[in-house]
Amino acid sequence: MMSFENRRLILVSNAEPYAHSRRDGEVELEKLAGGLTSAMDPLMQNVGGVWIAWGRERADFDVLNSEGKVKVPDKNGYDLKRIKLSKEEVEGFYLGFSNKILWPICHSMPQKSVLDDYSSSKKYWELYRKVNRRYANAVLDEVEEEDLIWIHDYHLTLVPDLVREEHPDTDIAFFWHIPWPPWEIFGSLPWSDRIMEGMLASDFVGFHTSIYKNNFLMCTERANNIVNMKESRVTTKTGVTRISSVPLGIDYGLFSSMREKKEVKDKTRYLRDEISTEKVIISVDRLDYTKGIPQRLRAFEHFLKENPEFLKKVTLVQRVPPSRRSVSEYQSILNEIHRIVGEINGNFSKADWVPIRSYHRFLPSLEQLVPYYRIADVALVTPLMDGMNLVSKEYVASTEEGVLILSQFAGASEELEEAIIVNPHDMEETANAIKKALTMPQEEKKTRLKKLKKRIKEKDLQWWRKKFLEKWQG
Repeated sequence: MMSFENRRLILVSNAEPYAHSRRDGEVELEKLAGGLTSAMDPLMQNVGGVWIAWGRERADFDVLNSEGKVKVPDKNGYDLKRIKLSKEEVEGFYLGFSNKILWPICHSMPQKSVLDDYSSSKKYWELYRKVNRRYANAVLDEVEEEDLIWIHDYHLTLVPDLVREEHPDTDIAFFWHIPWPPWEIFGSLPWSDRIMEGMLASDFVGFHTSIYKNNFLMCTERANNIVNMKESRVTTKTGVTRISSVPLGIDYGLFSSMREKKEVKDKTRYLRDEISTEKVIISVDRLDYTKGIPQRLRAFEHFLKENPEFLKKVTLVQRVPPSRRSVSEYQSILNEIHRIVGEINGNFSKADWVPIRSYHRFLPSLEQLVPYYRIADVALVTPLMDGMNLVSKEYVASTEEGVLILSQFAGASEELEEAIIVNPHDMEETANAIKKALTMPQEEKKTRLKKLKKRIKEKDLQWWRKKFLEKWQG
């Protein structure tokens, strides 16, 4: 593992790990949910350093010292350095270029992007560049000769190059958390070359899967770089960048130990009494068009039509917390979900049974989430495209005899081959998978789950951090 002795880690991301807010006049610290916080906060607490991120809560800037930093989670923690964005910057950098252009393009859904509106797209690009420059300046204000800089995700693709211009010998790594599409899609982006040039200023770039890694390598080759596919190296005019796949894991021990908590036991018992059908299917997704929620609901509807013997015997419990409420696209998805759920429940409900229970409140703790995993006989995880999908791994770690149905387009499917793998666009295949999962013999369930648990336990969050740092050093 890379040594941090006498070397400081500077971590750079869009999302901050902690937020400060005011309640009843008092400032409170809140640890924010999310895969990046779960992955990186323990490392930062262990090795120290500086985490640079966008501060967006009301009291975030009230607690900073003269250098724009605050210690988190307490005075013995690491430095969190916050960047303040204007309303225009939020609209252009975050809601605009990052989420109306890069997000749909990288999820192979260019039709969802606003690229056809070139005037708006160019304005978003200029604000994206401006904010990336602000992040780079924040790094440059901090960086010293031996520091390690680890930059995360699609919001900050230009930062490595901007830092490298001023500090050519700095050690920089980049991890890309979402899918990387084929050249035919990514190349449609007018600024594709500039984005790759920015990332390739890193010494090392990591992806979740070999598919994304290879797509990136082929894209960089089309941009006239020298690519060694066998060794996963890209030679540019400024140097050589190593590329690798390192799939993100979860804290397996944390999830598997949740069953012992009284709060989890009580909530699990309550849910089993509340949802009294013989079988329960769980789906947990952030509200997003990439998650394939309407397609999943239609597949469940098809299953009920084709298998009437399961009426009153199975319930689909769907948890879809809100996301990016200011983007109109997301409100229309929510409206569509409400319409389809209402239609299915209207057609199939009985006096004492509704087939779908749909919840949209965010669950703030694992103690509230894990009981839903534990009551479920089946987890239906069927995104249309997903960088990794940690829900699939969380379910496996939490369940004792469940079956995982997983989209072939989730990054996790490259590892979790014992799941029932489906094409989420194929309604009939997904419906058949639901029946297969619900009727699977006990011995087969045990065999599949044992292998899945073993793999997720071996390649957990600690493994991911260690492996990434080893490859970065290598």
